[in-house]
Amino acid sequence: MKTSAFRLLAFTGLLASAMALATPALAHEGWYGRPHYVYPAHRVVIGTPLFVPRPVVVYPAPVYYYPPAPVVYAEPAYPAPTAAATVGGAIAGAAIGAIASHGRPGAIAAGGVIGAVVGSGLAR
Repeated sequence: MKTSAFRLLAFTGLLASAMALATPALAHEGWYGRPHYVYPAHRVVIGTPLFVPRPVVVYPAPVYYYPPAPVVYAEPAYPAPTAAATVGGAIAGAAIGAIASHGRPGAIAAGGVIGAVVGSGLAR
C-alpha cells in the first residue's frame, strides 16, 4: 500500500472514530432534530359526581414539662429540747445502766448518754 493511501485511510479512521464518540453529544434535543413536545390528552369522564369530605387533622395539645419545685424545709414547729429533759434522761439512763450491769462504770456511762439522747427526743 502506498504511503498516501495509508495516510488517507488513517485520517478517515480517526475521523470516523471521532464522529462515533461525538454521536451521543449530538443526539441531545437541542442539537439533533427538532424538540419534541408532548401534551397530555384531554380525558372526558362521564359519571355521577363523587364528593369526598376533606380529612380533618386534629393535633394534640402541646405538652409542657415543668421541673418540680425545689424542696424547702422550714424550721421545725416544735420547741427546742429543754435542758431539764436532757438531764432527766441522762439520770434515768445512768440508773437503768447501773441496775442492768450490776454497777460497771462503762455501762453506767453508756446508759447516761443513751438516756440523754432519748430524753431530748421526748421533749419534742
